[in-house]
Amino acid sequence: MKNLKFYFLAIIFSISIPFEGKTLNEIVADLSQGNVKISTNFLGAKILLFGAYDGKQGDDIIIVVTGPKGLVTIQKKEKIFGMWVNTKKVNYINTPKYLSISSNRPIDEILEKRTQKLSQIGLNNLNIRVQPGTKIDDNVGWREALTRNMIKSNLWSINENSVSLNKNALFRSYLNLPSNVVVGEFEVKILHYRNGSLLSKEKNTINVSKSGFSAEIYNIAENYSTLYGIFAVLLAVLIGWGTNLVFRKF
Repeated sequence: MKNLKFYFLAIIFSISIPFEGKTLNEIVADLSQGNVKISTNFLGAKILLFGAYDGKQGDDIIIVVTGPKGLVTIQKKEKIFGMWVNTKKVNYINTPKYLSISSNRPIDEILEKRTQKLSQIGLNNLNIRVQPGTKIDDNVGWREALTRNMIKSNLWSINENSVSLNKNALFRSYLNLPSNVVVGEFEVKILHYRNGSLLSKEKNTINVSKSGFSAEIYNIAENYSTLYGIFAVLLAVLIGWGTNLVFRKF
């Protein structure tokens, strides 16, 4: 059923594009869902990316989905007096809060290492910097820790052999957004390669936003951070007092 749905969507999509608007090596793409709403019971989303391209045998498709960028903190824990505590931290700026890289075959077979680095394709090829003023001894170790943490959180992923190509004309892939995905605008880049050279590319966007009660909480936290902090502290005290009262009765 999924294959039939894909072919149906692809046919409708191709027909909807005027013939005059197509050019040689052009790639056209669309998403089954361009807007994702996050509510309190959000468990994640699975989005179909599909489209058509002017291809030949041996061509490749790489899809890069990048979420909003910002500051990500990595902390190091050490055992002190029998307890694990955070002793050091490093802040990375300009860091994608979400990153998914998908391809029809292993990326090392598609692009040379140098091309991957220049194109920032790969989890270790991103232009991420340590926050100015921060001094670290083991930059490689901290950077590897960042990658491990983001992968463990399901926020970064490499999905090789996950893009399906059909008759050198159609492609499809699925994008999985985890339940802990951030809100904002996600950039979707579809890249068409031939013998390691970029022939064409297409860009699209996915908008992820809060809805319902979670949206109200998010707006308060963003726009009234001080008030939200006071409320959170009072709520924690109230819950602690209530729990203590219950256990005292028993």
